[in-house]
Amino acid sequence: MTTIEQPETGVPPEISMDAISALRGAILILSRRLRHQQAGDELSPSESAVLARIGRSGPMTPGQLARCEHVQPPSMTRIIERLETRGYLRREPDPADRRQILVSRTPAGDEFAAQSRAVRTAWLSRQVGKLDLDQQRALAAAASALTALADQE
Repeated sequence: MTTIEQPETGVPPEISMDAISALRGAILILSRRLRHQQAGDELSPSESAVLARIGRSGPMTPGQLARCEHVQPPSMTRIIERLETRGYLRREPDPADRRQILVSRTPAGDEFAAQSRAVRTAWLSRQVGKLDLDQQRALAAAASALTALADQE
């Protein structure tokens, strides 16, 4: 039987790779289910991510967005165009460097993002409410660790 060498991860031995694998699987499934909770106008996962990124970070250049979202600049241009066509984003010259373009959310983009967040939060709240109290507390305690994990490169 061949044993696959596990890379050095920094995870203590009492946390098994099976537990890490189960966490990965649960995050993927939960992410997929959350994406399917829509607030009307259906966006692709990439479009939703860009709208959310600009909401968190403020106006950004298309190049900055492409780097943050790990996509090629031509792909980001198409995403921005689709969101701009829907009225969710606008492009304007950067006041600090008029050669650059900044992409920002419009009021319609802010409203859509808020509605989408409310729909997804309500769905997740209903799902968490189906768990026992100890599981609910464990999820609440894990929220900051999951946020830190999501913020890593």
